Amino acid sequence: MKYYTTTTEYNCGIDLHARQMYACVMDRQGKVLLHCNIEGNDFAYFLKRVAPWRHDLTVVCECTFNWYWLADACDAAGITFVLAHALYAAHIHGGKNKNDRIDSEKLAHLLRSNLIPPAYRYPAEKRPVRSLLRQRMSYVWSRAELMTKLSMNQTAEGLVPAAKGGHNRDVWQERILAQITNPYHQLSVRCDMDAIRVYDKLIQTLDGTITLHAREHQSRDYNLLLSVPGIGQVLAMTILYEMDTVARFPTVKDFASYCRLVKGSVASAGRLKGLTGGKMGNAYLRWAFGEVAVICKRAHRIITPYAEKLVSKHGTFKGNAILANQIARAVYFMLQSGQAFDAERMVARRS
Repeated sequence: MKYYTTTTEYNCGIDLHARQMYACVMDRQGKVLLHCNIEGNDFAYFLKRVAPWRHDLTVVCECTFNWYWLADACDAAGITFVLAHALYAAHIHGGKNKNDRIDSEKLAHLLRSNLIPPAYRYPAEKRPVRSLLRQRMSYVWSRAELMTKLSMNQTAEGLVPAAKGGHNRDVWQERILAQITNPYHQLSVRCDMDAIRVYDKLIQTLDGTITLHAREHQSRDYNLLLSVPGIGQVLAMTILYEMDTVARFPTVKDFASYCRLVKGSVASAGRLKGLTGGKMGNAYLRWAFGEVAVICKRAHRIITPYAEKLVSKHGTFKGNAILANQIARAVYFMLQSGQAFDAERMVARRS
């Protein structure tokens, strides 16, 4: 675990919420100078309250869903801002009692003691495109859930799920309705199919914008990712915008860990107690490399037999996870060196 080293005389911990934030300012010796609850997240009022210490102040808050505006506001005001990793920080400053006042003071104490585990501050200029990519993924997941529900409902009625018929939803709907006689079940199918069609249209609209942006984004890293079997324009953009830059990862282990492709271990007295940390990292990168692993093993002269060996030895889920890990590691070294994907090298390295 890495920690942030503060260089300012005064440190401010903020417990941030959607409609209010609680601030605590203290000096390097741990003396509390201010406790203040700020209704409506009024940043102008916050600046007024911290004015005596603003000239040499660092602000820290945990990486909740709404940290973006606070980071941008501090940057505009010339105040040093630190983003704390929420899960790591919770492990450090856990206690019996918990409220906004205690949390903000503990954050300030951790900051002045150089014990804040920092999270990555994603650049503001890239957030809109990343948000668009995440929105598309959300639609894809929701559509997949509806499509699975339709098949499961047919199985529950003792029927063989109808063939989907490609992207023609009308053909799929007719095949399902031909098997179902109950009018309520038919209505349920029509509603689900209408929702799927809406998602199809939304995803197509987003794909057009993302593809257009991808064509303008003809960078070295983008073109290198397209050389990987199974990575197209959307997945390449997803990987690039979720990782931001490969330079932020000192080692390939850091990158694989951030992609949720490795798990941590719990050991005591020389004995392994179990695994942990499976959900630490970026869920979108985990999904992206999982998709790449499933796609690239379908019809590749080198990866397909290699993937079949992994599945036969470890099972489908773990075999796909191992392949996703190897592809992520290959991507890391590709982006570091500027070399295109080499399937033979990836398989040989694993062997």
